[in-house]
Amino acid sequence: GPRQPVPTCPALPTGVPTRMETRNGFAESSAEDQVRIKNWIVRFEAIKQTAEFYGRRPRRFQLLEDAQETPSMRVKRIHFVRHGEGKHNVWRAAEFAAGRTPHAKRNNMTDFPELHDPRLTDRGQAEAKALQPTTRDMQPQLLVTSPLRRAVETLLLAFKNSVDAGVPAVAHELCRETLRGNDPSIYDSRLSREALQAEFRQICFDSYVLPSEGEIGDPLWWHCGSPFGRCELGGNDAASVENAWHFLCWLMARPESEICVATHSLFLLALFHGAVDPPQGLGASFPSPQLWHTGELRSVRIVELEAPPASGSCLLEYAAMLDGTGLCNKRASD
Repeated sequence: GPRQPVPTCPALPTGVPTRMETRNGFAESSAEDQVRIKNWIVRFEAIKQTAEFYGRRPRRFQLLEDAQETPSMRVKRIHFVRHGEGKHNVWRAAEFAAGRTPHAKRNNMTDFPELHDPRLTDRGQAEAKALQPTTRDMQPQLLVTSPLRRAVETLLLAFKNSVDAGVPAVAHELCRETLRGNDPSIYDSRLSREALQAEFRQICFDSYVLPSEGEIGDPLWWHCGSPFGRCELGGNDAASVENAWHFLCWLMARPESEICVATHSLFLLALFHGAVDPPQGLGASFPSPQLWHTGELRSVRIVELEAPPASGSCLLEYAAMLDGTGLCNKRASD
């Protein structure tokens, strides 16, 4: 049937749930999205293992329980928050409820102007504001946000005390929502860097957000690629994990010990299932999908570790022989 206009955001109900134990991001997802999320987790974890196999993860990151002690100085406390409810979240839910597959792409983006870099709904703003009693006592030295407006608005509301105190705030391209395929949804595109800087003067967009290319205000979304590898069919799971790992490398190399990050659900899914080990260490898996609900805040401690020794590394000398010259030459030279 014909596409419906973006629905009016419902009034905020009394007592918006904000504590993570009262809500579950995975359970709140549609049945269609739950299937996708489970498949993404399998692929993200496989990509992580593959990157480690090929030696592309010289820097390793692990979550620490609060009770865990470590002599390492490479430990940071990171406060991750998923953006509050956005207008696109309401629209997608309405599309699924009507039995339609959400479709807001380049070929029909003029039908949904509110879905281009969408803002928070009234409920989303309330979710972010509800975090202020928790964030008021935090003492971050740096605020980081995805350059998409729903994340920027969440950062400014949720960490208002730190923003008002003048804590530096920067937008970073690598913690934006993941981009999939060669025609990603318009709600995962952003305004130009120049337009965002004019709207959000408290945030620095110059250092880590790509500049416009002529009329192309969002090069990553337009080109559907990654700065770190080949995307032959557009944005893919490997690019999502690679971007997340590089963002974490940047974050952990910063001098600050406490940092706040406002970002997105699938970015966080790629980060935790594709770039971070759980507290149990290498080879362990998270017991449940690491999917934040809208407006959810989680504070974690992350330690950087050296890559462990590889078992059987002595076998590497046989690689060229086994796929080319054969073993006879080695026996002759011994």
